[in-house]
Amino acid sequence: MADHRFFVNDTGSSRRPVDLTTAVVGLLVVLVSTVAAADGDGPLDTAVRRVAAHVPDWVTNLFDAAYALGALYAGVAVVLALASSRHRKRLPVTLVVAAATGVVGVLVTSFLVGAGWPDLAPGPVRSASPDSFPTVRVAATTAVLFALRPWLVLAYRRLTALIVAVQCIAAWIIGTGGPTDVIGALGIGMAAAGIALVLIGSPAGHPDLAQVRRSLADLDVPVDGLRFDERQTWGTRVLHGTSAASGGRVVVKVYGRDATDAHRAERWWRSLVYRDQSAPDSTRLQLVEHEALVTLLAGRAGVAVPGLVAAAEANGDALLVLHEPPASLAGATDIDDATLRAIWAAVGRLHGAALVHGRLILDRIGIDADGSPVLSDFAEGRVAATDNERAREVAILLIALAVRVGADRSTDAALAELGADRVAAALPYLQRAVLPREVRPEPGVKETIPAVCAAIADRTGVPVPPPAPLVRVSWRDLAQTTLILVAAYALLSTLIGLDWQTVLDTWQSAEWGWIILGLVIAQATSVVDAISTMSAVTSRLPLWPMVQLQYGIKTLGLAVSASVGRLALNTSILRRYGEGPAVAVTAVALDAAAASLCNVLVVLLGLLLVDRVPSVELSGPDDLSQLVLILVVAVGLSVLVVALVPKLRQKVLGAVRSTRDSMRVVTASPARALLMFGTNLASLLITAIALACMVAGLAPGVSYGECVFVVGAAALFSALVPVPGNVGVGEAALTAGLVAVGVPSGPAFAIAVTQRIATSYLPPIYGGWALRWLRKNDYID
Repeated sequence: MADHRFFVNDTGSSRRPVDLTTAVVGLLVVLVSTVAAADGDGPLDTAVRRVAAHVPDWVTNLFDAAYALGALYAGVAVVLALASSRHRKRLPVTLVVAAATGVVGVLVTSFLVGAGWPDLAPGPVRSASPDSFPTVRVAATTAVLFALRPWLVLAYRRLTALIVAVQCIAAWIIGTGGPTDVIGALGIGMAAAGIALVLIGSPAGHPDLAQVRRSLADLDVPVDGLRFDERQTWGTRVLHGTSAASGGRVVVKVYGRDATDAHRAERWWRSLVYRDQSAPDSTRLQLVEHEALVTLLAGRAGVAVPGLVAAAEANGDALLVLHEPPASLAGATDIDDATLRAIWAAVGRLHGAALVHGRLILDRIGIDADGSPVLSDFAEGRVAATDNERAREVAILLIALAVRVGADRSTDAALAELGADRVAAALPYLQRAVLPREVRPEPGVKETIPAVCAAIADRTGVPVPPPAPLVRVSWRDLAQTTLILVAAYALLSTLIGLDWQTVLDTWQSAEWGWIILGLVIAQATSVVDAISTMSAVTSRLPLWPMVQLQYGIKTLGLAVSASVGRLALNTSILRRYGEGPAVAVTAVALDAAAASLCNVLVVLLGLLLVDRVPSVELSGPDDLSQLVLILVVAVGLSVLVVALVPKLRQKVLGAVRSTRDSMRVVTASPARALLMFGTNLASLLITAIALACMVAGLAPGVSYGECVFVVGAAALFSALVPVPGNVGVGEAALTAGLVAVGVPSGPAFAIAVTQRIATSYLPPIYGGWALRWLRKNDYID
């Protein structure tokens, strides 16, 4: 009974991307909460302690019972799982691995915050403290229930998520732990379950052959000789068979219980990477309906498509049954001119109806008996397609065909059926970076792209977009950077009376585990910085190349101004996606403005929350506060000069108007503006976490909130001095900020140097490889 009412059938092992995502998110949550717990009580925990102290007793008793029942539910679920282990042999192993990983996570985090062995039954602490971090029962319950969740039927999967949420709230209400304790335990449980499911595998979320046969019979579409296709994707099962009722071979696409997870993951990924959605958040039945709708609309537009046999839901699975399309052109060695023109004619009809296929490659094109092309698999199709989407699809098909038949024949056929304007519109998208993963590795692609560009330019008279200029690093630039570095540190040592011996002495007594952790965390800023750049433009940009771009910018930033290097690289990569240099200038300006706004708000908030503005007292011949005063006076004089000199004033006003115009990119989309601001804020917070790790390893005593203030203030100060890579200036600013919050000048200087090594001097080493990777894959020139 437990087999059918609680658990799904074990139809095979599957390592689902959602399990890996759960593990990664859990590890990030653990990392952040561990740093917060090491700092002691924060504002959130203090506020929770005050609220929890006034919760009525009856509410506390209610959640105390819920806390116990949640643990009981987990225990009963484990017993049932063990009872059915004969049919699910991997399930007990998965639970053991999850539990063991959770125990290790609890021990490691407890020792990291200085609590030693964790307390299995802590008293009513009502706030975060080393004695209650992490909340052991929450970690254990979450690890077991999340590892068990893929094996449960839908109703119990939802109940499991609800119970974990109630456990977290109850742990706070009854006083077992504060927000930091509970969140840290939740992260440990998620990470433990995700790691176990990735290592052991979870039940494949798709039906077996017998279940598919039953579903087809319920739809009155019996299929004989049913077999799975050799190529399968996560969430969707493709089968082939013969149906007497439909008159021949059919393809059956089954969207099982993993289909919604797969679609949601793709939707979130596309929202993150491209800021668009292939379809709204959908159920498995809606996914079937979407593909059926696009297929029918394409057929109505005069495009030959597989006939639709059935689209419905049966036995909990959504099924789409289509007539089997002809063999694809993927293996064709030669395609005649008549077929080429027929393919482009079909594309023209499709685009004329404001539709796009979404992934129009040779795998999705077949030729029927009378020589007409048949387009299939419209799962990624779009209705109400934009001009950019159609131009991108033309570019992809041009290259896919040119690899097989040559650039001239592919271009001539497209021009004959689509016209010069629509083919020329694809020029900006004729880049290797735009091609789907199935086409990109094919031999000859890199040589075919310029040949197609030249063929289009020769026949239409439209010039190929010129490559964007890219500032390259020379030995002269490196020598100049070295001289600046030496001079900057000489000036810094003179100002604060320090030398490198101070840094070496501090490093000798350092806890290097914290420093290495800070180094790793600091690299996460490249991801959020990439997303911030992507949010400043309307084109769809891939995430991974944009991350590599951030490292390339760091490398160029050591030789030239960071803004110049960023502009050159952004211009080069944006040209691949049909955008001109003006868009790159706008993107850099918007990104910089958002970063400055974040820094200003953080500094102002920090000053408002402290009782008094901290003073800076440094030893040495000159006080650093005098340097700050001089800098403020210099800024004031600059403003006065701009106001009094007409030509200079005109240039400044022109720059202000240009910035105002560029802001229209984000004002037209509040979501884009929020994403840009949020990612810059996230970058600042991640940098502050890295600094907190450096402080914990070299001179403990500074809270995370103070680290956020120091990072924001240092970024504002460094932005005022345009030195390549902020060499010397960044160290001075960080040192001054750390001294201001109570760190002695010697350790402050060592922390600043260590932080700069992690954020500014080691990443450019990888950045050189990143630039080569971007050039090799044709993202930049």
